[in-house]
Amino acid sequence: MKNTVILISLGGTIASLPSSSGRAIAGALSGKELMEKLQIESDGPVEVITLFRKPSNAITTADLLQLRTLCIGLSQREDVAGLVVSQGTDTLEDTAYFLDTSLALPDTAVVVTGAQRVPYAPGSDAGPNLRDALKVAGSPQARGAGALVVFNEEIHAANSVRKLSSYQLNGFGSPGIGPMGFVDGGEVRLCKQLQRSNIIVPGEQLPRVDILPVAVDASPALLEAAVASGAKGLVIDAIGRGHIPPSWVEPLRSALNAGVPVVVTSSTHWGRVEEVYEYSGSLAEQVSMGAVKANHLNARKARLRLMCALSCKMPIDQSTFS
Repeated sequence: MKNTVILISLGGTIASLPSSSGRAIAGALSGKELMEKLQIESDGPVEVITLFRKPSNAITTADLLQLRTLCIGLSQREDVAGLVVSQGTDTLEDTAYFLDTSLALPDTAVVVTGAQRVPYAPGSDAGPNLRDALKVAGSPQARGAGALVVFNEEIHAANSVRKLSSYQLNGFGSPGIGPMGFVDGGEVRLCKQLQRSNIIVPGEQLPRVDILPVAVDASPALLEAAVASGAKGLVIDAIGRGHIPPSWVEPLRSALNAGVPVVVTSSTHWGRVEEVYEYSGSLAEQVSMGAVKANHLNARKARLRLMCALSCKMPIDQSTFS
């Protein structure tokens, strides 16, 4: 019977204790200690694994690969209905999207959650978020829906969710799309699902891919330095519909000619990149040189997908980001 949910604790604000300075020590609590401190009760059996005890800024790509392997192993148990990953919120959307892009798991729910406030703070969201995540992970509706982020009583798809506030309890949202569903007390309601991209099975290591932010009259020196120092791929966090300064065009051409794949995203919160303009630095010009559009992904997610594709020597073309 599929009724067991497994909490995989990675650390973060949700698992914090206070230091002598009064600041929080993220990841000080193990998963078991976190469950006990928050007095979490669940509708079914819950098992706890403490994989890491880290602040989320310290999570590495090797950690993500280790987490993926653990998820695959646990999902093969006949009694496991779902997995909950708890971690810090700074890179929560990265972890969720990596799991979404690299795991199929058609019969297992995958839920990622965290907290904006430490568990010992008044009005902390640690307990409510973790309880809701366990409910969603145990729900048949969530199985095969891809990685989900449960936060502030909302259920978000990993490929659309963004951290929108550095401190408020409604810290996550899906700009332009909205939540996939809600948790209302004991009720879990998934109202819709987003179309997922093809799963990419990553190799043993994720190669280095750099993100290059675009701004008014930004220098192409970062682009040139990234290639010269060994980046295996580039993601351009472009402006508007996917544009770069004219001064970037020739360095970009050189990078592409050198065999470095380039993916273009929009730095806006919502909207696809699209070839609707024709001028120096336009997306149309970049695509004509061989750059690839990440139509619906932000830069951090496009980076993870490109890393996965490069790690398994997959051809990098527009179909990779469809």
